[in-house]
Amino acid sequence: MSTNNFIPEIWAASILENFHNETILAALANRQYEGEARIGNTVHIPGIEDIEIKDYKTGVLKDSGSQPIPRTTAPDAVKNTSTDLKIDQEKSFDFLVDDIDRAQSKYSFDAYTKSAAVGLKEDAEAFLTTLLTTQGKQIADTTAPADATAARGVVLKLRGELTKSKVPQGKRYALINTAFEELLFSGDSKLLEADKSGTTDGLREAIVGRLFGFNVLTSPWLPDDKPMAIGFYQPALVYVSQIDKVEAMRAENSFADRVRGLHVYGGKILRADSTAKIFKAA
Repeated sequence: MSTNNFIPEIWAASILENFHNETILAALANRQYEGEARIGNTVHIPGIEDIEIKDYKTGVLKDSGSQPIPRTTAPDAVKNTSTDLKIDQEKSFDFLVDDIDRAQSKYSFDAYTKSAAVGLKEDAEAFLTTLLTTQGKQIADTTAPADATAARGVVLKLRGELTKSKVPQGKRYALINTAFEELLFSGDSKLLEADKSGTTDGLREAIVGRLFGFNVLTSPWLPDDKPMAIGFYQPALVYVSQIDKVEAMRAENSFADRVRGLHVYGGKILRADSTAKIFKAA
């Protein structure tokens, strides 16, 4: 057998990793209700009604004019209210690594498992973005901004809407798409550098500035056909997540290792009508 025309094939010593976005909302979300997350579980988030504040003062004088009606107070019935967070999302990965490929590459192929884990995180990111875009309240003004000044006016409008709903001034975020970002940074955007301490790498790099009390974040998961911005209160975005299982086993019908994993999660916007306001150009 002649080997004159044989061209050997070699494998590189490392794998070309996929380019992935790092999470934004998943890193930002309120995780305080996270415990043992299992598919089908429901997290009951307790809440109470606002307590009524009433006058407590001396009443009008009696007919004789000598004795005032004494101060009195009557109790209000207070009932517990709660909202349910369904852990109803489940996503998996499942792949084979052939023994021959592993031997030829001299590489552990752990990067594939890492890639799968990042893919699950990005799936959750898209889920949380959908929560904001579907559960938040659309503001009435949908006139498309034409420049940086008009874009800043939209952010100011979102601020006013949250303030009218008595949303706390702190921990406010504005999630924008790339079309809106281009407008903000056109001309004199007047965006100030945000304090990014204590954030994860993905979240830190996603913060493009601070404007009108908002930390401004750009998200690649928002639709980008028209300028869009969402103002929301960070503790109201609740996320419960659990990488339920990661298993490695020998493949049944081939000389290969099989790796699979399961991610279960759920999320909710608490008081969505008041804590998340949406602007989308008509």
